[in-house]
Amino acid sequence: MSQILIIKLIVTIMVVATFIYFLINFSQSKELLSFPKKLQTMITGFVATFLDTFGIGSFASIFAFRNAFGLMEDNKRYNGSIVVQATLPTLLQSVLFLQLVKIDSLTLITACIMIAIGGVVSGYFVKYVTRNAIYNVMLVTFILTVIILLLNSMHMLAVGGDLISVRGTKLIVLGIVMFMAGCLPAFGVGYYSIVLVIIFLLGLSPAVAYPIMTTASAVQMPMTAVPMIKNRQYYSWSTLLMAIPGCLAVLIAAPIISKVDASYLKWVLLVVIFYNIWTLVKAKRSLISNK
Repeated sequence: MSQILIIKLIVTIMVVATFIYFLINFSQSKELLSFPKKLQTMITGFVATFLDTFGIGSFASIFAFRNAFGLMEDNKRYNGSIVVQATLPTLLQSVLFLQLVKIDSLTLITACIMIAIGGVVSGYFVKYVTRNAIYNVMLVTFILTVIILLLNSMHMLAVGGDLISVRGTKLIVLGIVMFMAGCLPAFGVGYYSIVLVIIFLLGLSPAVAYPIMTTASAVQMPMTAVPMIKNRQYYSWSTLLMAIPGCLAVLIAAPIISKVDASYLKWVLLVVIFYNIWTLVKAKRSLISNK
């Protein structure tokens, strides 16, 4: 049995077990939704997950739709809902990208393990690092990456590549950065964009970032979702109505990404980075205004 297949099985078991647990507890946290609200929730799930599959985090998109449509008003139940709904689409993303994108198993396992460790460890030191400091580091990183991407597109700087694996020093660097990326959610920041950046800078094919991002998320999501389900911190119908269209969105988006030439994926990366720069600037302004 191949290592990639074993990874698929582990991730599938974790996510399916989590979603079954959610369905068993479905009646514990049901809400009344009108037909228009159900439709709006389904649109939210589809669009957010479609963008998420390209590397633009779904949580920010869902938050925007939530404000626009007036969905899931209770913050605690909202937070649980967006995590639980993401489990199935993320599993599908992982399985599809592992099937569609060729990637070295050691590179994948190293990245996913280090992201998971970062997620666990970050809880112990999150109180010692300010969110503003994290934002500043990420902004500098993104701006430098934009410059590198633009220089590369003008053939003034040779970076990027089409590798599917790294070894030696590059593998160590990948592991360290993935650990740091895994810490970011503790500060309310997604790690997809950072993964895309480091994959590009290490000379790996941009497509390789997608199985890494989605598999790491598929491992993390169940661990986050189970306590929320246990504590009934979710909206049953909203969660389900986002998850199902989200799976459909993945089935549409994933094959598109896998067929896009690596040179075009660099431009996708550029769009994702600009989007994240914009959201980080907004977040910094919000922090300053709340002081």
